[in-house]
Amino acid sequence: MVERRVDSIRSLHQLAPAWVLTTLRLVLAALVAKPALSKFVTYSNSVAFFDAYGIPMPAVMVIVAGLLEIAAVVMLLFGIGDRIAAVLLLPVMLVAILYVGPDWKNLIVLVGSIVILVLGAGSYSLWQPTDLLLG
Repeated sequence: MVERRVDSIRSLHQLAPAWVLTTLRLVLAALVAKPALSKFVTYSNSVAFFDAYGIPMPAVMVIVAGLLEIAAVVMLLFGIGDRIAAVLLLPVMLVAILYVGPDWKNLIVLVGSIVILVLGAGSYSLWQPTDLLLG
């Protein structure tokens, strides 16, 4: 049963050309980079924004979300642990969608992160520790 699922994921991965997954990786990095940096550049505005939407501990959550997003952007840009970067983005996007509402950027990042989590990020990545585990 598990082998059949793994084989179906491998066949999906073979259907997607490497350049498509690389492009997806770079698009996700581009969509997340500006909001990630703005959390630190305009920290007080970001805290007020988080507070206005009722996010608990807004001062801490701005830093946590910003660090997760910046780490994910760097990882996606350089192709280092793309699946780990996708896992970092999932909770940030889910919280953004739940608190602020669905936005086309948040939905693209959420779906793109799921695609990278399932299929990987293509052969143009520098280091993928999860590929050693997943095969």
